[in-house]
Amino acid sequence: MFQPKRIKSHERIPFALTKHERVLLLDLTLLGPDIEKRLRLATTNGARLVVGLTFDEVDELAGSVAADANHCDDAKTRRALDAVYDRLAKVEGEYTDEESEASVTATRHAQVRRSYTSKQGQYLAFIYYYSKIHSVGPAEADFQKYFRVSAPAVHQMILTLEAQGLIGRTPGQARSIRLRLSRMELPDLE
Repeated sequence: MFQPKRIKSHERIPFALTKHERVLLLDLTLLGPDIEKRLRLATTNGARLVVGLTFDEVDELAGSVAADANHCDDAKTRRALDAVYDRLAKVEGEYTDEESEASVTATRHAQVRRSYTSKQGQYLAFIYYYSKIHSVGPAEADFQKYFRVSAPAVHQMILTLEAQGLIGRTPGQARSIRLRLSRMELPDLE
C-alpha cells in the first residue's frame, strides 16, 4: 500500500505551473495573500514556474481552483483550471502533514465517509470550501445557486445533515452552519 511522504506543517512542497496557469490563478481565483505573493514571486525552471506551498496551502488552492473551474463558462479556461486542480490533488495524495496516528485516523475517516451519501458529501464539501473562502457559513440561497436546486430541497438536506450530526447550526442565526467533520473526512467538491 502506498504511504504518503510525511512532511512538517511549515515545510514547502514545490509545485510547478506554466506562466499562463499563474495568470489564470492570479486573475480568477480567490487566493490568500501569502499564496498570491508566492505565485507572483515564483522562480522559473525552464518554461515552468515553481512555487513552494505548504500542505495546507495546497489544500486551500485546490479548493479555490475547483470552485472556479465549476463556475467557469469558458471551456478552455475550465480545462486549464481542471489540469491545475488535478496536479494539486496529486500532490495532496503524495504528501501528508499528519501525526503518526494517521492509520488509525484514516480508518475512522473511512467509516465516517461511509455514513453519508455522495450528494450529502458534496453539500458537506461545499460548506467546507465556502466557509474557508468567506470565513462564514453558507446561506441556504448559496446552496441553491451552486447546486441549482429548489429552496425546499436545500432546506431538507440541511435538516438531514444536522439530524445525522454531520453539521451544526444555531437556530435563528444567519450563516451559522458549521461542519462537524475534518477536511480528511470530506470528498472533493465536484
